[in-house]
Amino acid sequence: MSFFHPRLIEILNLLIAVLICSVASLAYAENEQKWTLRVEKDGVSVFTQKVKGSSIARFKAITIIEADYEAVKEVILDYPNYPAWYENYKSGTILSDQKSGELIVKFIINAPFPIKDRDSVNQVFINQMDDFITIRLESRPHLAAQTKGQVRMSISSGEWKLIKTGNQTEVSLTYHADPEIPMPSWIANRYVVQGPANSLLNLKKRIEQIGS
Repeated sequence: MSFFHPRLIEILNLLIAVLICSVASLAYAENEQKWTLRVEKDGVSVFTQKVKGSSIARFKAITIIEADYEAVKEVILDYPNYPAWYENYKSGTILSDQKSGELIVKFIINAPFPIKDRDSVNQVFINQMDDFITIRLESRPHLAAQTKGQVRMSISSGEWKLIKTGNQTEVSLTYHADPEIPMPSWIANRYVVQGPANSLLNLKKRIEQIGS
């Protein structure tokens, strides 16, 4: 003879099932948010993170630059000169400079022949404090007309973080973009690591040369 009413047993079983699902969801979320160190090169570290629903990983590249963060900010916001240091960037154009201080920018990214070049349109939000600057880029693919011969990327968002540490600046770039290029994801994700590593090394050299 059972000491519990059948309805109570049913409720207890339901609660147990909900608890198990909740724990599994938390474990999945924790695993999804895990960053994996992929490369350390000349003071630049690059991590990747899986993105739900995408075969392309998100990257986070970090380095220390021997310069004040205002100097770093100036170079990062100098979009027309991105081809001089940001790997595979063909051009950077400021489409509009809004009164609020937010920018609309367009980048063209070189793609290997015979694949068409990719472009992205981003709205830029700048938040500056005494020892901390964030430069956030949000994908806005419909804010500019498409150019013949280029493919507009619909996923292309990220954030620069500049932290003042004495006379140095800790720089990190977190970004996720899907170029929608027909190639195996493992090949595409190699560029997700190599590109940011080379770009931040180039950024360091460019800024330190300007300051010397």
